[in-house]
Amino acid sequence: MMVVAGKGLPRMKHLNDATGKVGDPDAVFETISRFGHAYFRNVLDLGAVSRLKVRYLDVLKQLGVIDSAAEKPIWNGADLSDFPLKIEQLHEDKVWEQFVKEPAIEAFFTSLLGDRPFWFPIVEYRITPPVAELPEDPLIGRHQDGFYNIGMECYTCWVPLMEIDEQIGGLSVVPGLNHGEFYHDLNDHPRFRIPPGVLPEDDWARETYYPGDLVMFDKFTPHSGLPNTSDRFRMSMDLRVAPRSGTLPVLGEVLSFTEDAIEVRKDEGGVTKLAIDENTYCRWTSGARLPVSELRRLLRAGDRVLASAQNGRALILRPPR
Repeated sequence: MMVVAGKGLPRMKHLNDATGKVGDPDAVFETISRFGHAYFRNVLDLGAVSRLKVRYLDVLKQLGVIDSAAEKPIWNGADLSDFPLKIEQLHEDKVWEQFVKEPAIEAFFTSLLGDRPFWFPIVEYRITPPVAELPEDPLIGRHQDGFYNIGMECYTCWVPLMEIDEQIGGLSVVPGLNHGEFYHDLNDHPRFRIPPGVLPEDDWARETYYPGDLVMFDKFTPHSGLPNTSDRFRMSMDLRVAPRSGTLPVLGEVLSFTEDAIEVRKDEGGVTKLAIDENTYCRWTSGARLPVSELRRLLRAGDRVLASAQNGRALILRPPR
């Protein structure tokens, strides 16, 4: 694939390396508060990462886009025009739950957070195919997680499952823009994307990533995946975590759902009723805002729901995913 890696991309700075702060939760949180992110090198158990990677490779083999005996995600030249945006099999199998229950992974995050981790059921399995040329806007995916999950008090954890260099792309962030301001265009309904030129072009940062690495960042931190101009698929996973002693979401079974209220039987016990008004952000898996009536059509009594709330009012209503 004849593509010049990095062509059209801004020059990238380095991430803030916080590897030496593992085991000192206050220092970790201070780093994220200051820089919007923390980068940790070779901290995740390689066995756990490898087992997760195998599940991704199995999907690529089933899709017929890598060779059946491949140990690396090298594209075999098969047609990619129908390659899925969402990897439904991994969602259905909930492989993230198996990963975070690995004893070494749970022990690491307990040390990192200074508390047992609470894993928000908001997960993305990223398998990014190679492209023949850079898009006109190579940072078109820029966004802030908190905009689409208002009130969810958690950190995003980006986990690379392979070596990811400049050509393969990977995660890039803008450090220091995590102090309570959203940069999304409120006139761009229903996706509310961050327009080109709003973020400082020269402040983007990334690394060459390796299995075992972790980037943890704040809900306000602008970030984007970079184009993959290599000969292989890029594999990574996004998780959301918070200390169990933190502000946790409402998670459970829908008992009733009307235009102005939702009643939920919570997983930890008890029933809560949340008011819904014009400011409640209703969404499905893509992040686009939906009318309450449309979410009611998709989310029925007996289904599971994830919500953030303030003073008895739902801020976000969405399915766990």
